[in-house]
Amino acid sequence: ATLDIKGMFLMVPLREEDKPQFAFTWEGTKYTFNHLTQGYKHSPSIVHNALTKTDMVKVPSGIHIYRHIDNSRVGGDNKEQVQQTAEAVWNLLTKNGLNMLPSKCQGPRQDIKFLGAWWVAGVVVVPNDILPTIENGQIPNNRMELQQLLGTLGYWRKHIPGFSVLAHLLYNLLQKGREWDWTSQHTESLNILKNELKTYQRLGPLYPRDP
Repeated sequence: ATLDIKGMFLMVPLREEDKPQFAFTWEGTKYTFNHLTQGYKHSPSIVHNALTKTDMVKVPSGIHIYRHIDNSRVGGDNKEQVQQTAEAVWNLLTKNGLNMLPSKCQGPRQDIKFLGAWWVAGVVVVPNDILPTIENGQIPNNRMELQQLLGTLGYWRKHIPGFSVLAHLLYNLLQKGREWDWTSQHTESLNILKNELKTYQRLGPLYPRDP
């Protein structure tokens, strides 16, 4: 089961001694934020820590709660206990004034989408729409296009054996001052990365709802 908190970044109050760090002047008038701002570089860590302290529920044996910034995932082998734990987390968070997003809350079930990936029976799976996007993409013509492609592939790097070695040649093209010169070797490296990711998806767990 997954839970998503609406606007968590804007719900963490600032301590009085920290407010001067968030003060600014606009057209001669001084202002300061009273709550954490989303653009602050440490906001994700602060939000994650605040949520962990707020979300203190009794968890049955065999049930686990995984948190990532403003998202929570409840997992375990007992569907009823997962449901009860997710409801307990929901009730505690709403009691503390946090708003949940029902449209983004899922489960309990065997397959859920969490942090941009499908989790099937506790195992992360490359979503079906990711591979066609990568496979059907054109050979990058400039650094920006290559950065976008490597960003997508890099997200799944832990599922691509030898990613750093295979992608080394491609990352070299992104070096500052490096002349753009795409060769057949770059094409070969890119194709190997795609094929490795495709192999991982094919060998991954089956979706429970697949025929």
